[in-house]
Amino acid sequence: MASFQPNVRAKGSTQGPASGEHGGAAAGHSIGAAGETRLLELIEEGHEHTRKAEYAAALEKWQQACVIREQILGAEHPDTARLLNAIGNAHNKLGQDRQALEFYERALSVREKALGASHPEVARSLNNCGIVKHKLGHYNEALSYHKRALKITETNKTLGPDHPDAARTLCDLGDVYDDAAEFNEALSCYRQALTVQQKALGNGHPDIARALVGIGNVHMHTANYQRGKDCYEKGLAIQERTLGRTHPATAMTLTNCGLAYVRLGEAKKAVEMHKRALDMQRTAFGDSHQDLARTMSHLGQAYEANGELDKALETHKAAYSIREQTVGLEHADTAYTLGRLGAVCCRRGDLNKAMEYYSLAAAISEKSLGASHLGTAIATHNLAGVLQRLGENEMALRHLDQIVEKLEALQGEGHQLFLEHARESATRCKQAVESQKSIFDARASDLQDAQYGLSLA
Repeated sequence: MASFQPNVRAKGSTQGPASGEHGGAAAGHSIGAAGETRLLELIEEGHEHTRKAEYAAALEKWQQACVIREQILGAEHPDTARLLNAIGNAHNKLGQDRQALEFYERALSVREKALGASHPEVARSLNNCGIVKHKLGHYNEALSYHKRALKITETNKTLGPDHPDAARTLCDLGDVYDDAAEFNEALSCYRQALTVQQKALGNGHPDIARALVGIGNVHMHTANYQRGKDCYEKGLAIQERTLGRTHPATAMTLTNCGLAYVRLGEAKKAVEMHKRALDMQRTAFGDSHQDLARTMSHLGQAYEANGELDKALETHKAAYSIREQTVGLEHADTAYTLGRLGAVCCRRGDLNKAMEYYSLAAAISEKSLGASHLGTAIATHNLAGVLQRLGENEMALRHLDQIVEKLEALQGEGHQLFLEHARESATRCKQAVESQKSIFDARASDLQDAQYGLSLA
């Protein structure tokens, strides 16, 4: 998730307060005192909406402000880049990833030209671009952006490796490594970030919660569910104190807690948590935001664990509808929801429908994430499982052999863990294929004997 910079005026600017936040007029571009006053009002109104998590309203204010700022200072001024960045932040919070990336890249281009490639504001733009690239499933590009940003921050004389900006970038890197199943790398990044944050900010800052949630995510992905829950609950307590009980970031951590409770066998408690989170997110975003789809997906899993399959199916379908609208049909998140729909159909005994969902999930995962990604391997493994249940063992074995071949070339901890599981599945499937062939050969032999006896007669 992006670390939203609530103040349009970024630290490290070469401009002073007058020409920075207050939009001092450049020669030949003045629109008068009234225009500058309105600019300041729009910027502050955008901040106020952001503090209330009213991101659509903030976006509208900052778009209006950006028009005025370009009239005053021009499109290539660093202060214009700050508003471009703020507009990108608002799009990001609204789940509008491609629009966010457009404005982040515009801000990055302006900052690189105006401030130089090693300026802290360039690092912030690089991080923002990396965050969206991550959300779009472009992990290598995301890592490249974040690593460039970290190098700028760590080598800057006024920031350095112990600055909170370095910690935020480490968290961004950890997020990408975690989703790429590089769990040791992810954990290292989060722990480094936590050490920096505790030293620079103290134990009660919202940034501490972000690092704790990141560590919790890694524990969850490596099946250390109790540790994951503990980290989430520590982060949640900080967010409730500092951001409030209704803030979207608080809601996101609350639904993470619910997912941990499902894994620990407390599905009923998880359902309550997810429903609370959904209410908070609907208040902040309306009914069609990516965060709602994520929470609905978790709620659906809680219903699955609780044996309420009709509710699970309905909830996953609602999540799919939102993801279809927000990120499209070719996104990894959409593939994940299709996989959950397949899982519910399997449990309901509708294997043909499950195969349909799993086939779509595997195809989308391969297209969006690549054939060697862990998410693709899991989706393909699910497809192989339902094929086996339908008696299509040879087809299932081909899929499983492909998974093993792809994962054997990768080194990530998550890949290696799943590789062992895939190998076991392939071995069992091969045995089923051989058994099926033996039965087929015996039946063919019996048929030939019968035909031979009939011809003799």
